[in-house]
Amino acid sequence: MEFAKFEFALKTQNSFGLPDFKGSTFRGKFGHVLKRTICIMSHHKCDECELREKCAYTYLYETRNERKENVARPFVLEPPLTHQQFFLKDKYLYLNLVLIGGAIEYLPYFVYAFTQMGKEGIGQDRGKFLLTTVRAVDSAGQKHEIFDHKTQQLLTEVPRIKPDDFKAVFHPQITVQFLTPTDLRANGKRVDTVEFPVLLRAILRRYRSLQYYHNGGEKEWFEINWEAAEKIKIVHRETENRRLKRYSNRQKRPIPLGGITGKITYRGNLAPFIPWLKIGEYLHVGKGAVFGMGWYRMVG
Repeated sequence: MEFAKFEFALKTQNSFGLPDFKGSTFRGKFGHVLKRTICIMSHHKCDECELREKCAYTYLYETRNERKENVARPFVLEPPLTHQQFFLKDKYLYLNLVLIGGAIEYLPYFVYAFTQMGKEGIGQDRGKFLLTTVRAVDSAGQKHEIFDHKTQQLLTEVPRIKPDDFKAVFHPQITVQFLTPTDLRANGKRVDTVEFPVLLRAILRRYRSLQYYHNGGEKEWFEINWEAAEKIKIVHRETENRRLKRYSNRQKRPIPLGGITGKITYRGNLAPFIPWLKIGEYLHVGKGAVFGMGWYRMVG
């Protein structure tokens, strides 16, 4: 399975406020703009639409399995990490987009929708912005400009990241920094202490779901040495629980969210699992990954 990462540079056009966690605000507005842009049906009801199977909106936002159940969405919006909540005119915000499998071909929809979002404004203050540039980020972290607002030209041949790009590297100890609230479950309950096997299972579960639903229906099975994973222990932890809310337009009410942020240091034979940890950095883990929750980074 391939995926691709992009950096969107947004230049503010007025002064406005945004929530502390900004992912759901951007994701919600994007969905509204995308649907309004491409929907040609007067009823606007996706469940009743005969074009559902060929629609970009339903593919990106309402992917369902054969039992009509919602499944993992093929994109991740990584919000600006700043806790700043008020922005002055002519300042920059940077937001990342990860597209997964077949969704990579939908990059032009995101660029167009973000351009329109900037004109209409987001949040309660209708904060307006200009999408100035889009840069593709390759597996080595190098950035390549693929869109500039002055020319309005978008390059669609972009670097694609593959699991094989990540190799097993000897690391007796690594620290994982959870950048956004991460909601992981074990036995149906949210965990505050993320033991290594819990994190690894979350990565694999998300990868397999995305692989199946957004990469041609293929199933992959991997040889995982779970006995070795169980031997990797937490040697240091500095985490806190963050609680936040997002407003659901579908349910017409605030939805509580939460998860851990901070750092956990793992020690053991980590080499076989480094590729999976790298993949998880892109795909995110746990609840709310599509709007930026479950974002972590290996820092040592």
